[in-house]
Amino acid sequence: MRKLAKLDNLTKEEWLAKRRLGIGGSDIAGVVGLSKYKSPLSIFLDKTNQLPNDDKENIAAELGLELEPFLSKKFVKWIAENEGLDIEIKKMPWILQHDTVDYFLVNLDRFFKHPQRGYCPVEIKTTTEFKRELWEGNKVPDEYYAQVQWQLYITGWQWCYLIFLIGNRTLDVKLIERNEEVIKNLANKGKEFWTGFVEKNIPPAPIGLSSDEIALKILYPNENPEKGIELAGSEVNEILEMIDIIDEQKEIEKKAKGEKIKAQQIIKAKIGDNEYIVAGDKKITYKTVQIKEHMVGASQYRKLHIGGK
Repeated sequence: MRKLAKLDNLTKEEWLAKRRLGIGGSDIAGVVGLSKYKSPLSIFLDKTNQLPNDDKENIAAELGLELEPFLSKKFVKWIAENEGLDIEIKKMPWILQHDTVDYFLVNLDRFFKHPQRGYCPVEIKTTTEFKRELWEGNKVPDEYYAQVQWQLYITGWQWCYLIFLIGNRTLDVKLIERNEEVIKNLANKGKEFWTGFVEKNIPPAPIGLSSDEIALKILYPNENPEKGIELAGSEVNEILEMIDIIDEQKEIEKKAKGEKIKAQQIIKAKIGDNEYIVAGDKKITYKTVQIKEHMVGASQYRKLHIGGK
């Protein structure tokens, strides 16, 4: 690996400019379609400097940064208890760059030298209770697994420790080994993305994420009146296929909505004039909700709720 820039010497604007020089660990999952929040199109806009400056406060990201020193201390304690090691954990002061591919970059949260495994990144994550099941057993969310493999690829190291905090209640550590097959796939798709889209300034196709909707509004904010194009060749079939998909999904949504309403009505009829019923581990209530008079007249209705006992 090479050292691209020292973080201590960079302003926020300079750091963002350096990040736009390549694909980082927080980008790679989006590049290969494993992120729910970043798509190839949204990352393309970032790397080509077409995203508006966003100064809005991101509490989750800010809290994650604030918790890094605390979780670093927790990791030192964890590895002492679980592996009997007394380690010195460090911040990585550099933006790192792949040995031969200039546009492959990474930032590490922390790292340390393991007596048997050599240098290891320590990736730090915080998440909510709603995502607890994604971490159960040996599972690691796909986007974080891709990020860790990207770190190991850029650094040339073999192991990464991932410490995570779920909902301020559960803290644990997972040890992740370098996976050459995954790394090869990430590297190939990373090169295809950078050389095929970023360097040629060609936007990749959207994949259905909310970030794609935002990206399309940025790319095409207004129409040119009276201007249009007539498609030919394979493009005609592609668009007609998309129209078929839209029509098909409309029918599926319509049917699903009807099935949902029917199921709710059956449950309501079963409850009748009771307040609730219990079925297995579920408690279903059908209670009256009062709406006070404000802009509209006061009213009330019964609301169905399905929850645990």
